[in-house]
Amino acid sequence: MPLVPINDVGKVGIIEDIPPYNIPPNAWSGGNNVRFLDNGVKKCSGYEEIFATCPFAPYHIVPLEAGGTYYWIAFGLTDAAVYSGSSWVDITRQTTGALSGTINNSVTTITLSDASAFPSSGTIALGTKAIADGSSNGYEVITYSGKSTNDLTGCSRAATDPATGAASTAAEHTTAYPVVPISTTATGDNDYNATAAENWSSTRLGGLLVATNGYDEPQMWPLSSTGVPATTVPLRALQNWQSTTYYCKSISAFRTFLVGLNWTKDSVEHPRLVKWSTEAASFNAPNTWDESDATLDAGEYQLIETTGPILDGLPLGDSFIIYKEDSTYIMNYVGTPYIFSFKTLSPTVGLLTKNAVKEYEGGHFFIGNSDCYINNGQQITPLLPNRLRREMFSTINGDEYSKAFVAADYTRNEMLACYPSGSATFCNKALIWNWKENTLSIRDLPDLAHINSGIAEIVAGATWASSTSTWDAGSGAWGTKNYAGVLKNLVFADPVSTKLYRDNSGNQDDTTDMTAYIERTGYDLGDPSSVKFVRAVWPKIEVSGSNTINVYVGSQMSTEEGVTWEGPTTFNPNTQSKVSCRVTGKFFGVKFESTGDFDWKLHGVEFEVQPRGRRGSRMQ
Repeated sequence: MPLVPINDVGKVGIIEDIPPYNIPPNAWSGGNNVRFLDNGVKKCSGYEEIFATCPFAPYHIVPLEAGGTYYWIAFGLTDAAVYSGSSWVDITRQTTGALSGTINNSVTTITLSDASAFPSSGTIALGTKAIADGSSNGYEVITYSGKSTNDLTGCSRAATDPATGAASTAAEHTTAYPVVPISTTATGDNDYNATAAENWSSTRLGGLLVATNGYDEPQMWPLSSTGVPATTVPLRALQNWQSTTYYCKSISAFRTFLVGLNWTKDSVEHPRLVKWSTEAASFNAPNTWDESDATLDAGEYQLIETTGPILDGLPLGDSFIIYKEDSTYIMNYVGTPYIFSFKTLSPTVGLLTKNAVKEYEGGHFFIGNSDCYINNGQQITPLLPNRLRREMFSTINGDEYSKAFVAADYTRNEMLACYPSGSATFCNKALIWNWKENTLSIRDLPDLAHINSGIAEIVAGATWASSTSTWDAGSGAWGTKNYAGVLKNLVFADPVSTKLYRDNSGNQDDTTDMTAYIERTGYDLGDPSSVKFVRAVWPKIEVSGSNTINVYVGSQMSTEEGVTWEGPTTFNPNTQSKVSCRVTGKFFGVKFESTGDFDWKLHGVEFEVQPRGRRGSRMQ
């Protein structure tokens, strides 16, 4: 009997926007928890908890490598902590005070309006205050040896900031000037005001981690003069920030500048404002954001040609792309006197929400308000039409769309467009786009607020007795450290379960078996007008261990009627070569499904077909 082969099953991906009988033979009409890899269909790997127990609900996770140590910094709505290999250390900003009276650079006693939270000795920084009030804006670091009520005594100016090595400039400071504790002795957390809908935005400028949430001064984790942070040093307000009452919703490094987007100044919103700092040296914050200083290259610009607010921005080659809600702009460096130029790239295509754009080798991938797009710096191209556009945008929770985001898996050449589906309040689904193969698929997520990519090794059992895998079912190498352990993997931030997970680990969703399937209906097997009998399906599939996969075979007599499925039939490629069935129709379908703790990859399928005449055909 003739066999009808379906090959190259990983070339096209899943297409749900077009009726199955009109899509290519090697395309798929449905699926979940699968990806397309090396011209095959592969079950998505699992994920498992990592970094012990996070001390708070994580909303944003950032890797940072410095001095031979790999750090992961987690941000919650009110707190921040760092994990450097064994435990979490709280690095939330510390309680800030204010001067009670003006001081000059020679005083030895400093009086605060309230010093109750300050330790009996330590180091303070006289930080940033609004320039508009005419006060000094010098950044001065002072050590003190004692405290009496609200007086800090034994004060002397430090030559440099002990955490960063940055110079300390002596200056006069006026009443109410902010005083920031920066010593290693904690004075008590000063909680952040982040929201779940806005979340955090982070960037690295010359190795310096900077993060903002739109409701607090941007935070930095100080680096030493050699570029190494210390877990005993907490986050603090970005040095030389223009004002304690200025905030921006997104911040990004571009060249040696910091670019802040969508500003609030003294409670007045400026949603279309772009501000940039002066250029910064390695390991240091910029010296100023003062746009009125003509001797430096800080500045600002209003993008008023379109009405939407700015949502985010990201470098792309020699340009910086600014994404508004309703349009997209290009920002280019032109030097003095203007520093940057601005032009419209698209007056109609904008970004869905903050953090919904990532860079890859071909440009930017981002979620727009009705599609996912590719931006190569010259044009913006929609990606989903006639593929998975309706599937994604008809299921997004409209009340929670602002929590959508994009993650880049550079190891696997994949972008994940993560979104809350159905009634979910956090991202529980991801559309996967493989930019090498240009394929699309879908996977489940565990209620995530953010994903980042970095080295996050999971240490397996060290003894034979601790291993539960058989030789052929194990996913790692025996007797050596697996190279996959030092590759960058995705790390998930789950605020609902207060957990962090590493993707591509095992075959389960944390400790729960996942259901993964790939499905195709609408096969005419060579002749849509004739009735055919399928007596067997021959899968070309790999399954780890001695596990079995469920196979369904379906049929239709017309494209308008529903699919009648036969199965499931269990199939083990180690002991079987085909799935026997008795299915009659004009159109056929096949579905491969797994529900257990194992891996599989499909390379092709063949149908064993017999003709059964032309009953009901258009020729009769």
